[in-house]
Amino acid sequence: MTNDDALPRKEALELVSETASTSGEISLRKQQNSISLRIFALCVTSIAVAVHYTNYGPLIPTLMTELHIKSSQAGLFSTFLFLGLAVMYVPAGAVADRYGQRSVIIGSSLLLVLGALLLPLSSNFLRILLCRFVVGLGSGAAFVAGAGVASNLGKHSSLGQGLYGGSVQIGAGLGLLLTPHLLALFGWRGSFLIWGLLGILSVLIWLFVSNGQEAQATHNVSFATGIRSPAVWTLGLSHMGTFGLGNAIAAWIAVYLVYQYGLPMGLAATLGSIALLMGMFFRPFGGILIARRIMGAIPLLCLGTMLNCAGVGVLAIPLRLPPLAFLGMSCIAIGSTIPYASVFNEAAHLRGIGKGVAQGLASTISTPTVLLGPPLIGLLFEHTHNFTLAFGSMLLFGFAAITVSFLAGPAVKRETISTPA
Repeated sequence: MTNDDALPRKEALELVSETASTSGEISLRKQQNSISLRIFALCVTSIAVAVHYTNYGPLIPTLMTELHIKSSQAGLFSTFLFLGLAVMYVPAGAVADRYGQRSVIIGSSLLLVLGALLLPLSSNFLRILLCRFVVGLGSGAAFVAGAGVASNLGKHSSLGQGLYGGSVQIGAGLGLLLTPHLLALFGWRGSFLIWGLLGILSVLIWLFVSNGQEAQATHNVSFATGIRSPAVWTLGLSHMGTFGLGNAIAAWIAVYLVYQYGLPMGLAATLGSIALLMGMFFRPFGGILIARRIMGAIPLLCLGTMLNCAGVGVLAIPLRLPPLAFLGMSCIAIGSTIPYASVFNEAAHLRGIGKGVAQGLASTISTPTVLLGPPLIGLLFEHTHNFTLAFGSMLLFGFAAITVSFLAGPAVKRETISTPA
């Protein structure tokens, strides 16, 4: 072979090498853009779901007058919503494991919108509760599928899970903050209608996300294994004392501030929303603490259950001291949010259970507080005309969660596939 022949071959090899390098850089850029787009879509979905957790809270006095219902019945707006979530958590997780999360998110968001748009069309209390149940079905499926996408972001999973959970706080905060203004402008029907239309935005965004987590092999997915799993049960019951307890209190926080401190509803809802919005920083912060190995997932979970329970206990104290209210709401804002990534990332790595099934089961197990809490708070407030016993009764859920959170460590360690990178 002559030198003249060798030169073109050498140039060709260099060209191939440069092309491969450029292709790799483009692929890496696309992957990074994919992660950013998925996180953005997750956050929008989370907000669209979570506004329904609290949007009825500032409407309670109006709903009691317009629908001729009692305080305990007003709490059923939360019960039926979270009953729908509980029903859909596990089936949606299983479907997402088999067919992919994106399609589940789109379909469930459409179901959420349907329920929310039908709700203000009726004055019948039972039909309204049925619509809340439909909204809950869509919310539960979207939430679990979104958690599956977040846990599939590789080294960004803890941060993604934290941002996803933080957006729940944004949605819940906006539900409290803006609903009084919507009520003044459009009435209670218009308020529910506008919040329902927000779900359409989530659907539109996911139509442009074609690279979300797709279907998984399902040979290792076992619902029965999940039911028997001590790790799933301890994670779920711990979550009951963070997410569950926090949302039960959030449903009544505006009414609490109106009664306890004589504030107008608009200001009370604003202050309550600030406490919830604080959580949008602490959920991602919890993910960062785990990702950087500053604090372990289970110790963070234990801390969250203790802080949340302490916050509820402070609010139950029958003293009208603003610093106490600030301290209690701050503890709840931190305690109910900071261990979010702990629960869902640990559930996603359990052996022999599909990611969606494990996360769905843990979410379902966490629902007793949000199913029973709001109507129980309303019933006790109705009979005692104060929040001491109403909020104090929620401490039973908090103490149970604290106890279980300390048992979660050994259970999760035994069943974890591997330590997430």
